[in-house]
Amino acid sequence: MKIKSKLSGKSLQIDKTQQKIIGIIVGATVTTVFCLVSAKVLAGQALYQRRVINARQASVVQLNANIKNANNLVTQYNEVFIGSSTKNIIDHTNDTSPNAVSPDVDNGRIVLDALPTSYDFPALLTSVSTILSSAGISNPSIGGTDDSSTVKSEPSANPTPSKIDLTLSGTGKYDSVAQLIADFQRSIRPMDVTHLTLTGNAENLTVSLNLTTYYQPPKTVIITGKEIK
Repeated sequence: MKIKSKLSGKSLQIDKTQQKIIGIIVGATVTTVFCLVSAKVLAGQALYQRRVINARQASVVQLNANIKNANNLVTQYNEVFIGSSTKNIIDHTNDTSPNAVSPDVDNGRIVLDALPTSYDFPALLTSVSTILSSAGISNPSIGGTDDSSTVKSEPSANPTPSKIDLTLSGTGKYDSVAQLIADFQRSIRPMDVTHLTLTGNAENLTVSLNLTTYYQPPKTVIITGKEIK
């Protein structure tokens, strides 16, 4: 009886020791798994922060380059388009003041205003009619198709010029017809004479021509954001 009691006591001690060992193993396993998961999370956060820092540094470099390019562009613009001449490229006053009105403006604004940013057929007819009248052309006639209802002039990142075709006719002296062609050449808005017919004599010429001009929708700058993952 005494031997059996001693064996039972030893068996109980072994069971407790095994439970402790199992507990230690389980605790160590949980701790190890926690440490591994924590290390992975911390490593991921460190990599993310590095990507954010790299992207921020790249943005700063690009921003500084943009500022430098903008300053260079202003300098080049002033050198090429403003100049010191009292006359602009269309032989009118080179007025650089903000309130200057075309055609008495600097060359830069002439270039920028060369292509209207919207399709305005009535305004085009008025402009061409004024040129005909200034040249001394009588009985003027202007023909063309008004596509205002179908043309779209929304801003885009890469706008392209679009054509507008007109037909013109009228009568005048030789000098008037010559001035008309010269006025089209000097026009701020590009006007290409694609076909020209003259009949009559120097005192009474009938002129018929096909004219192509252009407009270009405004350009928009698209600013996008980048998500760092």
